[in-house]
Amino acid sequence: MQDSLTRRRYKIVFALLTMVVALIFGRFASIMLAAPRAAGAAAGTTFNRERGAIYDRHGRVLALQTELDTVTAWTPHIRDLRTTATLLADILDLNQEELLERLRGNTGFLIIKRTVTPTESRQVRQLISAGNLPGIRLEPDTGRSYPERHLASHLLGYVGVDNVGLDGIEYSYNSHLFSPALDSTGSSAGNRLYLTIDLTIQSELERMAQVSLEEQNADSVILLAVDAASGEYLAYVSVPTFDPNTFDQYSAELRRNRPISMVYEPGSVFKVFSVASFLELGGLGPGDAFQTSGGYVSPDGSFTLRDVGNYGRLDAEGIIKYSSNVAAAYASEQVQADAFYHMIRRFGFGSPTDIGLNGEERGLLREPARWSARSKQTISIGQEIGVTANQIVAAATALANDGVLLKPHVVSRIVAPDGRIVRQFGREPVREVISPHTARTLLDFMRASTEDGGTARRIRIEGVEIAAKTGTAEVFDQSLGSYSRDAFVASTLAILPAESPRVILYAVIVHPRGESIYGSRIAVPLVREAAEFLIPYLGIPTARDQIARHSGRIAVSTPQLPELTATVPDYSGLPKRTLLPLLQREDLNVDIRGSGWVVRQSPPPGSAAEPGMTLRLDLE
Repeated sequence: MQDSLTRRRYKIVFALLTMVVALIFGRFASIMLAAPRAAGAAAGTTFNRERGAIYDRHGRVLALQTELDTVTAWTPHIRDLRTTATLLADILDLNQEELLERLRGNTGFLIIKRTVTPTESRQVRQLISAGNLPGIRLEPDTGRSYPERHLASHLLGYVGVDNVGLDGIEYSYNSHLFSPALDSTGSSAGNRLYLTIDLTIQSELERMAQVSLEEQNADSVILLAVDAASGEYLAYVSVPTFDPNTFDQYSAELRRNRPISMVYEPGSVFKVFSVASFLELGGLGPGDAFQTSGGYVSPDGSFTLRDVGNYGRLDAEGIIKYSSNVAAAYASEQVQADAFYHMIRRFGFGSPTDIGLNGEERGLLREPARWSARSKQTISIGQEIGVTANQIVAAATALANDGVLLKPHVVSRIVAPDGRIVRQFGREPVREVISPHTARTLLDFMRASTEDGGTARRIRIEGVEIAAKTGTAEVFDQSLGSYSRDAFVASTLAILPAESPRVILYAVIVHPRGESIYGSRIAVPLVREAAEFLIPYLGIPTARDQIARHSGRIAVSTPQLPELTATVPDYSGLPKRTLLPLLQREDLNVDIRGSGWVVRQSPPPGSAAEPGMTLRLDLE
């Protein structure tokens, strides 16, 4: 009796254990066989963290968050891997064999392609609905869209698959754009960023730089435009560019932010800062002049310098106008090395400008204790010193602002989702580098460079006085231990108008391989073209401008609707209000599309008018 009872208990326990094991295996199977959702797309949830948009100075969109689909696969449900790979590769522009290998090598969940275009999404959805893609799903996802594509790409940067900034503005201001704080509904919205650049200026200067890149067969071209009074960047151009929408398809070198990260010897452009330093230190005066005909020979006779021409006796203005290496070297002997070094540092060289972008280089400037016997002379002509293009335009603000150095910046303001201004950026003086008298003197010297015989004479624009300095620098070849014979950097710095600076322009052409290597021949035309565009666009007055006096009373005539007789009249340029009487006619059908003014019409003007005809007017 006791044994029978014991056996029954064992059977009950065994049955219960069997049921538990069966339940566990059943649950495991359901988990393994059910297709999971992509991360962040769990059932019943929505993407509630919005990354703030980025705009130009006028509110035009440069970057915004998008809600797109991500194509995913649950490989246990795919019946035919090759067919699936073929269909998806054709739609998503993927390599078929590579996709097939990915599907074969995965036994569970796989992301095929993130944030696909609406067209791709529609085509995939149609195949899923038709039952041709078992195991494939479309999951809602968030991404970043850059509607202007390559424009200002190095400045904007890009985001990763998790919508977190990886470079440029997107990285440096990530904490503002992507707020981690959630509100009571579990949502968060990032701040909006308004940059200082003007999209129109950026677009035009980028086009000019691209043309120069191709014409000069150069490695790269930098073209910067800065508001001289505030230090705001109006354009931040570096070509070749890349498309941040597909940044992973470009090399790290193409994505490199050259204006702040490329360190190079500036060449003769640097003479404006050398001569300004010599004047400020009192080592160079208005009556000082140097004989350049025989070249420069160092006091110990260890090295010499020559000019490209024979300029005879030159004063301080002549150093800038003719870009004389010889006169600059002689002038450098009039000041102490320590004093010269500290003046260069006061201009900002050897230190980052704190522009607010990741990857900014400080440049190369050794302390005087490490200078050689020739360092003072060669630094004065732009050798033995490494700078960035951003440092050059920052230093130039001291010339344009009576000796006061300004901090360059690319962000105008940060605005909260509720419209509250979180931070406003503006003119930020750093320090007084030189006296107002020295600053104005240098602008006069640079203006002389644009006169007949000056190296920047090709930059002249009728009606506008421009202060400019050209440069052509050799590139040091580390493998040779000497300067290269075929690698150069051509550049031009311009400040305009010279008498009341509004804009600073700086162009750098890296390793040109065209018909010339000289900044005076290939960089000057680029800066001149940029100046010709900016002068009317920014409303910079010229000597050609005529001031007309007006009583202030304006009479505006109302456009008249032309009569429709045997032929169709010309309606181009007429506003919508003027066209409204046409809708009352019973002898024709009138189709008015859009708003604004007539830009197209059908039938065209002069066509025969027939009763019952349809007159279509397109307005923009």
